[in-house]
Amino acid sequence: MKPNIIIVGPSGSGKSTSLSSLNPKTTAVLNTERKQLPFKNAKEFMNVPIKSVSEFHSALDKAMESDKIKTIVIESFTSLIEIIFREADIRYKGFDVWSYYNKEIDKILDKSKNSDKYVVFTAIDGVYDGDNGVEERYVAVDGNRWKKRVEKEFVIGLFTDVHKGDEGVKYRFRTNTTGRDSAKSPMGMFEDLHIPNNLGKVIVACEEYYK
Repeated sequence: MKPNIIIVGPSGSGKSTSLSSLNPKTTAVLNTERKQLPFKNAKEFMNVPIKSVSEFHSALDKAMESDKIKTIVIESFTSLIEIIFREADIRYKGFDVWSYYNKEIDKILDKSKNSDKYVVFTAIDGVYDGDNGVEERYVAVDGNRWKKRVEKEFVIGLFTDVHKGDEGVKYRFRTNTTGRDSAKSPMGMFEDLHIPNNLGKVIVACEEYYK
């Protein structure tokens, strides 16, 4: 099994751009946002638009069974759970809406944890109340079942960090928590708290760490 990865941060902070460093010949992008990827070589990637839960599972299973595909990117978890909730709201009433919603998220995350591919999710973060009234940042999600819990299902959780300095704007990943978010990575995988937002290099670091 390969470690699953989630990249978390606000819109425009470099989550999607980080995919440009992946090998397009061995990467499948399951595009629940159904919009163009924001980099020049985007057309080289297998970019599968997803409009429904059944389409997502079909595309995910196909990518997982492919000998050619090494990395699967779900762009994004945020849009995916919106699709799940929309379908649940149409099909069910009351508690059954949340039951379907929670079970689908469970199923998808279980698949990501039991794959011989690298499965990467992007997600928007949300602000939640922490201890002593301190604001904390976690993956934004509806309902109580997954509130502050999504990241626990991942081996690696990278938070985006946009640094503005004299040399211009730098888009980075934060590899471990500041105490106010849920960023994390295996002990010793990354030497620095901040690394370039280069997902290709993150995959290489995983290969070297687990070899």
